Amino acid sequence: MLDFIIVGQGIAGSMLSWFLLKDNQQILVIDELNLSSATNIASGITNPITGRKFVKTWLADELIPFATSTYRQFETIFGEELLHPLSIIKLFDSVKAQNDWSVRCASPEYLAYLKNEQVIYLDPAKVKNDFGGFEINGGSRTDAAGFLKHYRLMLRQKEQLLEEKFNFEALEVSENFVSYQGKKAKAIIFCEGANAIENPYFKFLPFQLAKGECLILKIDDFYNDKVINGEVFIMPTPVKDEYYIGSTHEWNYDDDQPSEKGKNEILGNLSTVLTAPYQIVAHKAAIRPTVKDRRPFIGFHPEYKNVGIFNGMGTKGLSLAPFFANHFAQHLVTGIPLMQEVDISRI
Repeated sequence: MLDFIIVGQGIAGSMLSWFLLKDNQQILVIDELNLSSATNIASGITNPITGRKFVKTWLADELIPFATSTYRQFETIFGEELLHPLSIIKLFDSVKAQNDWSVRCASPEYLAYLKNEQVIYLDPAKVKNDFGGFEINGGSRTDAAGFLKHYRLMLRQKEQLLEEKFNFEALEVSENFVSYQGKKAKAIIFCEGANAIENPYFKFLPFQLAKGECLILKIDDFYNDKVINGEVFIMPTPVKDEYYIGSTHEWNYDDDQPSEKGKNEILGNLSTVLTAPYQIVAHKAAIRPTVKDRRPFIGFHPEYKNVGIFNGMGTKGLSLAPFFANHFAQHLVTGIPLMQEVDISRI
């Protein structure tokens, strides 16, 4: 008998299966390949200070070092670089923003993420920055698609991957085990991303699906070692002179395809930041699950004690997933209590 069946091989399912494997658990991952999933088209950016009020990311001091260590381990395993440290230049949009930033500079908890207290001015022929900006330490870009590709191959080689769309009609839930197409396990954990909205066991969870769109631009002679963060962020990709521009956040949408509306929104916001000429190389879109309180959904169904969920990582999934996958794995294996902030019992 297996210990766990895991449904989904996005960032959540991949990380949870990894930490369970490290604890010598017998697992099977069920996933139908989707190259347009939210993880596959994610920017991969980790930014410790976000928003107009320059707020430190929730649990940044724990999440970021843990994620960094985890991805470095995978680099050793896969023999390929996945994590790319990047300086982030946050642009001010007013004198008030400069003053708000000065207040943050006086707080000891922010010092590790601020390179210095100097206002930086970029080349106006490339970037609109009348009020300047400041430099953030601790930023990075994770090659999400590369990670998923390599991890999937590893699961396939170990015969721990069933490559198909999950069929709920084939799932049997008993008191002491679950069974799927003749494969028995002590429990099943759903890590389905946006598909969770259709999961009959977890329809009571208040997921909100959001469509995100991004552009890939070619910009010659630009800042290839920095993320420029204004109304949109401009992030260098591994391809020379190509940059990830993102992103939109739309609650009402007709499908998961790139739209003219999304493209125009990005280009409109981009016009407030970028002055350098560019060419559009690609336009991408995906649906991601979000949670109102911006905390993951982790735990077990209130009635079916061997049917669990690990979802709701949102836009910060690449930095959240390693830490909370390890946390959930430890809960599953050793019984440590889940953090109340992420336990679905909070709903």
